[in-house]
Amino acid sequence: MAIFKKTKKEETEVVEKFKIPQIAETYEGLKTSHPKFEAAEIGSVFFGTQVKDEVVFDDNKGKVNVHSGYDAFREKEEKHIKEEDLIKKYGTKFPEFAQVSNKEREKIFGIKYDDIKVEKEETNEKQKPTLGFSFVETIDEPKVEEKTKENVEKVPTMNLDISIDDEYEYNSFEPKLSTVKENTLPKVENVKQPIIEEEVYEEEIDEDEYVEDDYIEEVYEAPIKKEPIIKTKYVEESKYANYKLPPIDIFAKTEDQGDDVPEWLLEKKNIINDTLASFEIEGEVVDYTKGPAFTRYEIMLAAGQKLARIKGLHENFQMNLGVKSIRILAPIPGKKTVGIEVPNEKTDMVCFGDIITDKFINSENKTMIMLGKDIDGHPISRCIDDMPHCLVAGATKSGKSVCMSTILISLLLKNKPDELKLILVDPKQVEFSFYTGLPHLITPIITDAELVPGALKWAVDEMERRYQVLNANRVRNIGDYNKKAKAHPEYNLEKLPYIIIVIDELADLMTGGGQEIEDHIKRITAKARAAGIHMVVATQRPTVQVVSGNIKGNIPTRIAFRVSAYVDSNTILDEGGAENLLGRGDMLIKDIDAPQRVQGAFVSDDEITEICDYICHQADPDYLITHDQLKKSIQNTQIRNEAAEAGESDEVLYQVAKFCLEMNGCSINAIVKEFNYGFNRAQRIVKILETKGIIAAKQPGNTSNKGREMLVDDHQLDLIFNHERDDSFE
Repeated sequence: MAIFKKTKKEETEVVEKFKIPQIAETYEGLKTSHPKFEAAEIGSVFFGTQVKDEVVFDDNKGKVNVHSGYDAFREKEEKHIKEEDLIKKYGTKFPEFAQVSNKEREKIFGIKYDDIKVEKEETNEKQKPTLGFSFVETIDEPKVEEKTKENVEKVPTMNLDISIDDEYEYNSFEPKLSTVKENTLPKVENVKQPIIEEEVYEEEIDEDEYVEDDYIEEVYEAPIKKEPIIKTKYVEESKYANYKLPPIDIFAKTEDQGDDVPEWLLEKKNIINDTLASFEIEGEVVDYTKGPAFTRYEIMLAAGQKLARIKGLHENFQMNLGVKSIRILAPIPGKKTVGIEVPNEKTDMVCFGDIITDKFINSENKTMIMLGKDIDGHPISRCIDDMPHCLVAGATKSGKSVCMSTILISLLLKNKPDELKLILVDPKQVEFSFYTGLPHLITPIITDAELVPGALKWAVDEMERRYQVLNANRVRNIGDYNKKAKAHPEYNLEKLPYIIIVIDELADLMTGGGQEIEDHIKRITAKARAAGIHMVVATQRPTVQVVSGNIKGNIPTRIAFRVSAYVDSNTILDEGGAENLLGRGDMLIKDIDAPQRVQGAFVSDDEITEICDYICHQADPDYLITHDQLKKSIQNTQIRNEAAEAGESDEVLYQVAKFCLEMNGCSINAIVKEFNYGFNRAQRIVKILETKGIIAAKQPGNTSNKGREMLVDDHQLDLIFNHERDDSFE
C-alpha cells in the first residue's frame, strides 16, 4: 500500500477545508426520508458505527433542499442548519467530511494509527511452487530493500483534514525505476509477508507426495482448437464419384419462326384504336410485343384521361377483338403506358430445350430451375433456395403437371444423388410414375395418402436435426455448411443434400388427415429454409378449405395457371388475373414484385423417361425410409396419442403387460385387483395393449378364466417399449 508522506512545512492557518462541491452541483434535490436508523455492525471507514454504510439519494428535481440530503451523517443539532451557520461554525458547507481524521479515528476505534502494527513472517526457505499451470513464464519480482529503523522514518498519521494546497511526496515500498537496470529484473529475497491465518495454501499440498527437488515447472500450452465433427446419415460421397449428370442435347427445340409480322397483329392494333375512338378516349397504340402465346399492345393516353375508363372497357375490347379473354394492365409496371394482352391466333410452343441456356448449365447454384419464357422471349428461371417454397395451382389441363415436371427435370440435370434428395407425393398415382427407382428418392413414391403424415413428420425431425448440426458447426445455413465441409476435408464433414418435397395434389390429402398434414406443412414452410428443406405444393382446387391462410402465409412464391373464377385467383395470388389466362402453360409467377406472365416450357413424356433411365442405369435406389417404416411410425404415433389422451404412460403399460405375462393371460378383473385401478381404466389399458399387438383380440364366446392370449414374450415386450422410446428411421 502506498503511503503519502507530508513534507515538512511551516504551519499556516487553514483557509478552507477539503470539500466536494461537485456533489451539490450534480444533485439538484435529494430525498430526505429514510427507514428507521440501525447502527451498522461494521464501522464505516468515514463515519464509524453511528451512520449506515449505504444511503440512497433520490433526485427530486429541486423539490428538497440539497443540503438536507446529508442529515444522515450529521448530529441532531446540525440537521437542517443553514449554510451560513455551517460556514461560520465549521468553516465549510460540508462539515461531515471533517470526520475523516486521526482524531476521529482514535475516538471511534480507540486506537492510534501509530499503534497499529503488522506482524510479519520471516522465512528463508524457497517458496513452494503453485499447483497448476501458468499462462506465462515465471518472472522474478524486483528486489525490495528491507525497511529498518535506521532508514525508515516514523510513519506519519493519515490526516486528511488539510487544505488542497499541501504538497505530497510519493513514498512506497516499491523500488524507483532508476534502480532497475535495463532488461534485468532482480529476484526478490527475504520479502516479509503478512501472516494470513484464514487461508493457508500449504495445507492443500500432500507433503508425502511433494518433492521439491524433483519439481519441474510446467509451461502451459494452449490446446489446438478443433471444429466439432458431426456426421450425417447419408451415403458417402465416394459412392457417386463416377456419376455423370444427364445430357441436355436430348431435349427438343423450337424451329426459328423468323421476324415476319403477321397481318392479324396489325389488324388487332387498328381494332384497339377504333375502340378507343368510339368511346371518345384520347389515346392510341404506340408499341406492341409479340410473345409465344399472346401479344401485348401498349396504349399511350393523352393527359387528363382516367385509367378507370380503360378498365371499364374490358368486355368491349374482348368482343371487338373476337378472343376468348384479354388481360388489361393499367398501367404496365415501370412504364407510362397501358397494356392490353391479346391471345395470338396461333400459339408458339416453348420447348424445354429452348430455355436450357449456358447460364443455367454453368451456374454453381444447384437449386436453379427453368420455367419458361416471358413475352420478350427471355428464359425465366428461379432458385428454390431463394423462393424458398412454392404453391402451384390451376385447373385441369392448364399446364400444372408439366410445370412440376420441368421443376424436377431442372433439378435432376444439375444434382447428383448425394446433392439432392426428393420426397414425391402423388395421390393420383400417374403423374410421378416416371421417376420410380431414382437414386435421389428418400422413400419410394408415396401414392397412399395415409403415409403422407409419416413422411412429413420425418422431414420435420430431419429439419430439427440439421439445425443442431448447423449450430454445432457455427454456420447459418446449409450452403455455408457445405462450403466449410469442402474447404476443410480434415474435419470429415459430409455434405448435407438439399431435400425437395413435391406434393402433386394437396386437395386430396387435406380431405383425409388434413389437420395433421397442415401442421407439418406449417412447420416446414416456417423455418426449414436454412436447413435446406423446401416444399413445392400443387393443387387443382385452390379454395380456402385446401389452401388455408396458415399454409399460404409461409409460401411467398405462387405460380397460378388458368382458373375458373376470380375467387380462385385471389386465393392463389391475392389478386385477380389468373381467370384471364389462356391455359396450356400460360401462367403468372408472383413472388415479391407484381405477377409476371410467362409461357411455361413443355417437356414430353419421352424426354422425362430418357432422363430417368439414364440416371437409374448409373445408380440403384438407396432409400432412407421404407413405406413399412412409415406405416410403423404412424401406428406408433397414433398409439402414443391414444395413450396420451387416456392419460396412460409407457411405464404403466409396461408394468401391466409384465403382470399379464406372469399370469399367462390378460384379464381386466385381474388388472383391477392387482393394481387397484377402476374398471374403465383397466379396460382402456387392455385396449391399448391390444392395439400395440401385445395381447390377442377378444374372441366372441370366449369364457376362459385366463383372459386374452399373450402374443409376445419378455424379450419382445422390452423391444416394443424400447423401440418406442428411441423411435427413429435409421
